[in-house]
Amino acid sequence: MQLVPLTAAVVMVLGANVGSTLVVQLLAFHITDYAMVLAGGGAAVAMVTRRTALRDVGQAFFGFGLVLLGLVALQTGSTPIAASHVTAEVLRTLTDAPFVLALVGAVLAIAFASSAASIGLVLVLAANGALPLVAALALILGANVGSTMTALLTALSGGTIVGRRLALIHTGTKLIGAAVALVILIPLAAQLSSTRLDPAAQVAVAHLGFNLALATIFVPLAVPLARLAVVLLPDPVGNVTPGPRYLDPEALSTPAVALGQATREILRMTDLVTEMLNLSIHAFEDNGSDVPARIDALDDQLDDLEAAIKRYLTQLNEDLMTEEQARHEIALLYIITDLEAIGDIIDKQLMRLARRKRRGQIVFSDEGWNDLVAYHSEVTAALERALAALAAQDPTLAADFLAHKTQLGQMKRQFHLRHLRRLQSGLPPSLESSAIHLDLLNAISRVLSHASNIAHAVHGDL
Repeated sequence: MQLVPLTAAVVMVLGANVGSTLVVQLLAFHITDYAMVLAGGGAAVAMVTRRTALRDVGQAFFGFGLVLLGLVALQTGSTPIAASHVTAEVLRTLTDAPFVLALVGAVLAIAFASSAASIGLVLVLAANGALPLVAALALILGANVGSTMTALLTALSGGTIVGRRLALIHTGTKLIGAAVALVILIPLAAQLSSTRLDPAAQVAVAHLGFNLALATIFVPLAVPLARLAVVLLPDPVGNVTPGPRYLDPEALSTPAVALGQATREILRMTDLVTEMLNLSIHAFEDNGSDVPARIDALDDQLDDLEAAIKRYLTQLNEDLMTEEQARHEIALLYIITDLEAIGDIIDKQLMRLARRKRRGQIVFSDEGWNDLVAYHSEVTAALERALAALAAQDPTLAADFLAHKTQLGQMKRQFHLRHLRRLQSGLPPSLESSAIHLDLLNAISRVLSHASNIAHAVHGDL
């Protein structure tokens, strides 16, 4: 189960595109001139102010200074290429072919594995006067598209279906934006030339403006884009891989990430449990003879996931975890035990009762069957509420479930008494089905008890 919906991921990617342009701004506006001062000053503050809050500030400035030093190295490394007469002559020749220059920019971004590196090269060329503004703009448009290609190819070759859809949207929006910008490239260049900015700053502003425009246009269209991606890349049919998908052993060295990966697998367990409980009541219907086998297969998947998650969580190094992370690990172990127990109740108890009813050709009374269906429906809704609290990590939702549990306890007692009154009246179907009826009522109630344990864990009552 994905933690972030595709529409939200689209918005985040578009926002990240805008944020990544700040790197280019740092190059264009010469903030890198202060890289050594920031790194040295930050290191000094961090060393002098040990065991104080100012140490974090010093470390932040030191890290930022190192980033700027990296940008300086990038700029220095690209200077020989930019200063080459061959480079300048080739680019001047291609000035009248902006689409070819855009392709060159895309190739550079792929080769450098970074749009910032390729655009940094364009900034140096523009600042040296070796590259006209129109040509520089064509190159940065191509670099914007090229920076998405590595992710797209990686996703298409082995990523998840959601990752492939997101990569397709990312590349598609950049490609559409670049195509439109290339059509109006000369007016855009004329508009930028009218400003008082130096050539490098003009290129940097164009890069920022391009990504801001994409975000402004496509963020409101995130939902239609997600739907289009689902149409273009539909879910594979009959190709669901059983077992864990997200338990990355390399993430164990970073407990926060590992706990997040385990949570993703636990949410897959909740999907299985919900499907099993929804199916279970149909096993007692006349046409439900195939339901026990389906539930047995789902329970096998649930057991496999529970065992894999437990092994994964117990491999975490306690010395690397904070106190809060250690508590979270215990809560997750507690929750998977209850999810597995719910699966066993459905598979081992409810399905045993369904087979027993079918073998004995036992029939519930109409009133008794309606009571069982109503109670099953209420418990299923309550379980889904508890699992929603788990997915959202929302203690308020968990508290709502716990408050509602009392009403479900009263409902069970009421249905129990109604059944006893039917027995008292001598209703034949109730007499024949009494043992199965009461056992089924109690088994469904045990599902509610385990759902309550999950809600308490989310609420922080462990």
